[in-house]
Amino acid sequence: MLRRLVAVSLLAFSSVAFADAIDISLSNTAAQFKYSKATGIAGKSDVFASFMYNDVNSVLGEAGLLVLNEEGNVPGLSIGVGAKAVAATLNKYSVNNNKQLVSAVALGAQLRFEVPADRRIAFVGEYHYAPKIISFGDTERYTQAAARVEYSISPLVQAYVGFRSTTFFIVNNTDRGVLDNSIHLGVRLSF
Repeated sequence: MLRRLVAVSLLAFSSVAFADAIDISLSNTAAQFKYSKATGIAGKSDVFASFMYNDVNSVLGEAGLLVLNEEGNVPGLSIGVGAKAVAATLNKYSVNNNKQLVSAVALGAQLRFEVPADRRIAFVGEYHYAPKIISFGDTERYTQAAARVEYSISPLVQAYVGFRSTTFFIVNNTDRGVLDNSIHLGVRLSF
């Protein structure tokens, strides 16, 4: 009886132990802070919210959902789809020195591959896109692309290096509202 109680307690604790994560990534020009929580909305899924700012005081906030599915035919491969709402104030690309307010609803995908021989190393690629019809304010579209290599220091801590490009395409402007377009370092803490 005691074994069963301990086993059930450990199972209950393990499902809660990896339910939340904090992700911090830094580059020379931008910083992003992200909080995610595992949910049972659609299989293996995460809801998340993040905040990014850059060296010209532009700010981006986002919230969304990512649903992941492990591919059984390819060990270590996960494919995900999701959506997120983004809103930003852009300083460098303003008219009359006013901040530009832009927003969008972006659809996205993620590919994640954990090296089967060493599950501590993973390669991740992400892409989000919002066309003109679901982009608002002074933006024609929004894109975010990212690629990174992760190393699992422990089951609760992953460090990574990657490249991220976050861009709003401004209406009637040849310049782009770039929030980040650089290499970054990051760490993700699960609890």
